[in-house]
Amino acid sequence: MDDSGAILCQISAYKDKLDEVNEEIEQNIQKTREIESEIVKCAEVEKDSVNKESELLKMLSMGDFELNHVFKQAMNLECRLGSSLTSRTRESYLSPSRSMPPFM
Repeated sequence: MDDSGAILCQISAYKDKLDEVNEEIEQNIQKTREIESEIVKCAEVEKDSVNKESELLKMLSMGDFELNHVFKQAMNLECRLGSSLTSRTRESYLSPSRSMPPFM
């Protein structure tokens, strides 16, 4: 009977160790799930950031295109107006002696 008791005691100790290992495994699985969840959240934030960056670049490109168009129109208008003005009118307009309104 002593051998049976010793074997049962050893089995009980092994079971306790196995329960500890299983508990550690469960904790590691839970940590892994939490990490995976954070990775998914980060991936979603990154995707949103990439989409926002893309939209901003699109808006910037459209703004640049519009600004270039306005500059070209202004230059065309300046060329047309410049060629229609007489040199005397241009000189009087560009003259430094022309009175300027005071700055406030």
